Amino acid sequence: MNFEVLEKFEWYNDPENVRFDIDAMTVYAKSDTDFWQSVHRGYKKDNGHFFFCRQNGDFQLTLKWKIEDLKELAQCGIMVRIDERNWFKASIEKETSNDFSVISSFTTLGHSDLAKSVINGYNNEIWFRIVRVGDEFEVFFSVDGITFVKFRMFYIKAFEDVKVGAYISSIQEDDFFAMLSDINIEEPF
Repeated sequence: MNFEVLEKFEWYNDPENVRFDIDAMTVYAKSDTDFWQSVHRGYKKDNGHFFFCRQNGDFQLTLKWKIEDLKELAQCGIMVRIDERNWFKASIEKETSNDFSVISSFTTLGHSDLAKSVINGYNNEIWFRIVRVGDEFEVFFSVDGITFVKFRMFYIKAFEDVKVGAYISSIQEDDFFAMLSDINIEEPF
């Protein structure tokens, strides 16, 4: 992991604990944390942990999570955020003991949606990539860091400055940890 890149990053909602190793940053999520907005059901959470930098203009951000024990309803992934009512997140989620999905949620004006795609070949590591060109965003995942699958596109009037980076949360009472072992920002490909 290139730790010099991390100097541009900051936390929104500090996690329980963060530990730096030679090749990764281990992040411990607090329990009962999430990013979700549902006016209809009266459920609003904005207390997940978001490790972000501010980015202007077009960019591509790629990151890698390693998860030793993915718990039910625990999440770690990628996020782009304007404010608490306008954001996008994508993460891996455990369905059953051997079934995993990539989930994504686009929240606009305080209303969250949810999309889910079953993934094959997951083996404790997952890469996410988000590409911004203008106000259009494309989101990809990979189970090997080589072949990236586009699974979501969205549009958000983002003006210039957006917050983009890694997020982690644990909806259940059990605390959850994962290792962020790569994060890279560059010009879009």
